[in-house]
Amino acid sequence: MLYLESINSLTIELTGHCNAKCPQCGRFDIFGDVLTDLPITHLDIDLIKKIPIEKMSSLKAICFNGNYGEPLLHPEIDTILEKFKNLQVHISTNGSLRNNVWWGKLGNIYKNITVTFGIDGLSDTHHLYRRNTSYKKIMENASAFIKNGGKAIWQFIIFKHNEHQIEDAKNISKKLGFEKIKFRYSDRFLKGNSSMVYKNKTFTHVLEKASEQKTIHNLSGAKEGEFYTKKIFKGILKNPIECPWGKEQKIFITHTGIILPCCHMANITAGKSVYKKLFEKIIGSYDKINLKLNNFEEIMKSDVFNELLPNSLRNQPHPNCIEHCSPILSKNKIRVVEDKNLNI
Repeated sequence: MLYLESINSLTIELTGHCNAKCPQCGRFDIFGDVLTDLPITHLDIDLIKKIPIEKMSSLKAICFNGNYGEPLLHPEIDTILEKFKNLQVHISTNGSLRNNVWWGKLGNIYKNITVTFGIDGLSDTHHLYRRNTSYKKIMENASAFIKNGGKAIWQFIIFKHNEHQIEDAKNISKKLGFEKIKFRYSDRFLKGNSSMVYKNKTFTHVLEKASEQKTIHNLSGAKEGEFYTKKIFKGILKNPIECPWGKEQKIFITHTGIILPCCHMANITAGKSVYKKLFEKIIGSYDKINLKLNNFEEIMKSDVFNELLPNSLRNQPHPNCIEHCSPILSKNKIRVVEDKNLNI
């Protein structure tokens, strides 16, 4: 059974709103339009206040991250940060919101906060993926945060168009005072080595994987232009999976108030994917894990977390669990190797 006392960290998606328009983000369809059934809302501040952190004796960290939203767009962000001032807080952001005055105050007041800035390239390449954000403004904000005592990490997603800038980025990161720069590859090349980018349904450019990158599509043996999922599911649907988030006692809260075992499951809560229907078939109803309808402790004690999901992992894992966490071939397995090789 998953007890409140055993939870080590919470990842909270504060909002479904985002100012950026990253082309591989799950909030968009192939043409860059927001998914029609994605709830664009903020996580209710009252629900956040009801999270029983006083009962979570093992709780070490709160992560404000998300699959669909930019945390700094939540209108009550300052109140939320104050609630968690006695815990280690990690914010993942595109960094282009607010101004350097706000960021300076954040660095000066909160010594418990670490911020990861998503900066995917330099001034001439960053915009090709992290669209609708300003490289110049991000650097100004990050600099103000760091100069006022803030702890900052630079996350750099490597594509073919920015891979030549890795060494320059390392030097800039060191000069500005980032604690570290973390490199990673995109795991969202679904049908091959590239993906098309559109604006207002008009083609603008192609994103290509990094030259040295081995994607799950490559390793599965899928053909260019076809989804890799059939290849990785074949023959491994019934292999047991040990959930990494479960092992680490982590929980994810979506911006709609749904409590889930991980961020990967949160990926399937929008769109008309069969993944979404299969997950609901396992748990019975999303209502059972909705913080608007149940308190946190009731959800942790429910059959969803203590019977249905564990039984699924042992007997016939959800396809999303296979795709991300299979011990044979999965995005998580690839990422562990990549993180080691890219961030020596």
